[in-house]
Amino acid sequence: MTFTHLLVLLLVGALAGLIGERLVSRGMPGGLIGAIVAGLVGAWLMVDVLHIVLAPELSLGGIPVLSAILGAAIVVLLFSLVAGGKAFGRSWRRY
Repeated sequence: MTFTHLLVLLLVGALAGLIGERLVSRGMPGGLIGAIVAGLVGAWLMVDVLHIVLAPELSLGGIPVLSAILGAAIVVLLFSLVAGGKAFGRSWRRY
């Protein structure tokens, strides 16, 4: 793995994680690092574990972006349900 490939993976993970957080109106603890982890774990779950690839032609660094976003949204939602709603992370809702 080259340094450039690692940077692309982190960028795709951050993008997927941040969009996933916005989709479910919840946040991961750790800010950007939590979003990157959610994006990478979500992409791994969708592509490698569940074998669900949405629009494979839209991929960066070998990661299908739409699958990563959907997987990240699922990871953020599950984490917020397990953690007890607003116990961790930020909420994107305006009050």
